[in-house]
Amino acid sequence: MGRKRWIIYLSLILLNIFLYFSNISSSKYLSFLFDILYSILMPVIELKTQLANTMSNSVNRYIYLVNVEKTNRELLKQVQELYLYKSQLRICETSLKSLSELMDIQAQNYIKDIVFAGVVGYDPSGMDTFVLIDKGKDQGIEEGFVVFFKDRFVGIVDKVFGSSSRVRTVYSKDLTVSSTTESTGKSYIYKGGWRYGQLLYVNLEDPIEKGNLVLLRDNRKVIPAFIIGTVLKSEQRNDQFFKKVLVLPSVDIRKLEYVVVIKARL
Repeated sequence: MGRKRWIIYLSLILLNIFLYFSNISSSKYLSFLFDILYSILMPVIELKTQLANTMSNSVNRYIYLVNVEKTNRELLKQVQELYLYKSQLRICETSLKSLSELMDIQAQNYIKDIVFAGVVGYDPSGMDTFVLIDKGKDQGIEEGFVVFFKDRFVGIVDKVFGSSSRVRTVYSKDLTVSSTTESTGKSYIYKGGWRYGQLLYVNLEDPIEKGNLVLLRDNRKVIPAFIIGTVLKSEQRNDQFFKKVLVLPSVDIRKLEYVVVIKARL
């Protein structure tokens, strides 16, 4: 190690002597030294930068893949649970069919004809009374079809065009549908409104309280009991025979990117 150091020192001394006798000015000398150092150090700096970028990209890619793997595991679990529920439902269908034949009653029909539609427009007034979807007559959509998202009731198709439709939502005062509550099981009329809808003709003795779920009701038992909203206020009015029941809709219209249309009416 000491021998190499002496060789470097000797080389620098010889270089200084050469430059002195060559009449190179100090500025040119310094510039010459800087050029040499730059040519030596620049590849090292570039290599270091490339290694840092490569390492950063590798770490980001690893984190992304870990997140994707985690999401895939969760989705796989949910799909497996759905298959389990489907198998359980199949048993229920078989039992219901046997019971229906035994008691000579008609079994419930199940919805199979649905259309997935993208949301392409919202109510410009900001009151969320309607949305526009990208499916229309070209997909067999008709007025009166029920629209939902997940397990929540969105509204009813009220205008159909060639390749688009308008859906009247739970926030519209022009929407009225048959509904019920988990607490009573009775039939009421749900009337939409901004920002709250309401249940009409609720008897004073009906045990409806704040927080109760309000569900869509189909007397033919074809449309599922989608959630309309939750009771926000239930109070007795002095001059009326019915309670005043306000309902907060469960669906957030502005966050909808797609909806599902059932090719069936209430």
